[in-house]
Parts: sequence; C-alpha cells; structure tokens
Amino acid sequence: SNFELLLILEKGICMDYKISEEQKALIELAHDFAEKEIRPVAKELDREPDPLKRFPWDVLEKGSKLGLRTLALPVELGGAGADVLTLCMVGEELAWGDLGTAVTFDQTWKITHLFETLTNEEQKSKYLNKFLEDDLFHLAVAMTEPSGGSDNIIPYDSPDAGVRTTAVRDGDSWIANGKKHYISNGGVAKLYIVAMRTDPSKGVSEGMTYFLLDPSMEGFDYGKFHDKLGQRLSLNAELLFNDCRIPDEHRITEVNKAMEARKTFVLGSNIEAAATVLGTARASHEDALEYARNRVQGGKPIIEHQAVGFMLCDSFAEYEASRQMLHYAAWTASDRNLYDPKMGFMTKSFVSEASFRIATRSMEVWGGMGYMTEAPMEKYLRDVTSFLHSDGTNQTMRIRSMKHL
Repeated sequence: SNFELLLILEKGICMDYKISEEQKALIELAHDFAEKEIRPVAKELDREPDPLKRFPWDVLEKGSKLGLRTLALPVELGGAGADVLTLCMVGEELAWGDLGTAVTFDQTWKITHLFETLTNEEQKSKYLNKFLEDDLFHLAVAMTEPSGGSDNIIPYDSPDAGVRTTAVRDGDSWIANGKKHYISNGGVAKLYIVAMRTDPSKGVSEGMTYFLLDPSMEGFDYGKFHDKLGQRLSLNAELLFNDCRIPDEHRITEVNKAMEARKTFVLGSNIEAAATVLGTARASHEDALEYARNRVQGGKPIIEHQAVGFMLCDSFAEYEASRQMLHYAAWTASDRNLYDPKMGFMTKSFVSEASFRIATRSMEVWGGMGYMTEAPMEKYLRDVTSFLHSDGTNQTMRIRSMKHL
C-alpha cells in the first residue's frame, strides 16, 4: 500500500540497482556460455523427435563445470551462494541461449532452496557430496498429477482434490502408490522431493508430506516422457510409484505439514521462472531488431516504417518494464521483511504474458519469413508459450495474488 511504501522510504530502504562485480562476472560467464555452447546446438536438438535424445547432457555438464549447476547452494555447503536476484540475471542469459536448457538449471536451483532448508544433517551428509561431485546430478520436485495441478497451488482444500499419490506408514517406512506427471527434470534428476498424501481424510494443506526420493528405490519407476510444443531441451516425465518403500529417514517435513514448508520454495520460484522466459523474449526482440534494420521494403529498412517501428518500441517498453518488476521482486525476495507474496505471483504472470507478446510481435516483424522453420522466430514463440502455464497457470497466480491485495 502507499502507507507501507512511505514507511519503507522513511526507513531509507531502497533497491540498489548497481550490479556488483560478482554479478557482472556471472552474467558475462552465462552469456558467453549461452553464445558459445548453447546456441550452436539448440536449434538442431529442438528438432529431434525423441525427448531423451534431444536432452543436452554435454552442454549441461560443461555448464556444471563452470559452477552454474550449484549456483544456488550456500557457500558453506559448497556452492556459490547466489541470491534470487543473481539467479534471475544468470537465468535470463542462459535462456537467451535456449529456454529449455535454462529451465533445467533453474529447476535444480529452485529445488536447492528446498534441499538446503528442509533436509536435516543426516540427509545432507547422505546426498550433498554426491550432488557437488557429479556434474550430471540434477534435482526435481514432484507434485502435479493427472487429477491435480492447480488444486495444489490455490489449493482447493478438499480430501478429494489435489495430490492423490499416497504414502501409508508401515513401521519405520512408508509405502507409496500413485503417479506424478509433467515433472520438470523428471527422468534425469538423481534426487526428487516428492509430495505424498499422508492423510487422505484431509485436504492438501493438512494432509500432505514431503519425502526425499532416490530413483534407485524399489517401486520407483518412470512412465512416459512428455513431448512438448516448446521448451523442448528440458525434460518432463511421469513418475510411477508401485508399493515404493520409503524409509522414514527420507521424510523431510513434519507429517502432513508439506504446504507450510512449500512457502520456502514459492518465495523465489515464480520469480526465477519469470527471468528465464524473459531471456527468450529478449532474444526474439534482438533478432527482430536486426532483421528490421536490414530488411528493405518500400525503399527503406522496415524499421523506418511506423507499423514495424511501433511494434519494436512496444516490445522494448514491455521488456524494460518486465525486467524492472522482476529485479525488484527478486531483490525483495532476499528479505522476508520486505517481500510481498503477490509480487512473486504477479511477476510471473506479468512477465510471461509480456514475453509472449514480445515474441509474437517479433515474429510479425519478420513477416512471412518469421513463420518458416528456418527462421528463429517460431522456436522463440513456441518456447515462451510454455510459461503461460508453467509453474502454475497465470490464472492461479492471480487467484493467489488476490488474497494479498
């Protein structure tokens, strides 16, 4: 509110827009990596029909050796200790190269926050060194199911809604049965944080628990790997649980208290997601600018025609507005006293929709050529479309935001 803003101003709290030397170095590292390692292979891999064959293992391994995979892990645990704002800056550069590749890294960053916060010392000692030492060790979180997606985010708190995959206590273990789907990093992650319904008589707010699952556990298997319109260099897969025995020491929240723990994940999750899609929108705008400066029609470069110039101006304005909103939300996410939950939800909605408009205009600048597969524009548009619903639909983001107005 205006009153809250005045209080912030009176306390002398304002965002420092200066990029630190450390952030500048990471941005340059990520951009150089995207230009030299991601872009040369992304287009060809995008056209590979088999999801497993198009997954860019070599690129991800090279990025990991540069420190990108462990960027979100605190320094004391062996990572770089990057805050949400820094992760957003780096994520934008990686997605400028390819959105799917950036999403694979970002999923690992986001789950790193949960791993760091929720696991105990015994759990960290079991998996932390494996995560640090293996350049192909990625993380995932699994909640979405065929019968429950948005019900988990709002949530619609009824026993017959949301997560249906069950975990039933059996001595010092839990027996899990059910299926997850559309899981980002599914099938390639080496460690999963999985939401299970542990009290089917309650809604997800009071009946769900998080477990730490290793895919080598008996009864844990993969179903199909989803084929997608865009963001094709990241993987989404089904996770199947058939009498999967989970030792209680793999439980990482209090029984039935997963939704309380999830608040830690949501804090920066939506903001980081927004940063990646904005990177793809920026790439589309840059290519549209370059094309408009060189394509001559009506005796002059098409950028000099108002119809084209106005579209490029609108895209520039939406990119800058999105970036400012994104960076402010990310900056406040590092301080719980400043963070406003609706900023995270609405940043994801605003930025993803602006990015879709930017990519659409960029294709229009290219005209008929933009619709052809040899042009870069159709991939940009397919990729940005994914974030109109990824990390929760924009409609559910607005519903969550309404509660904080």
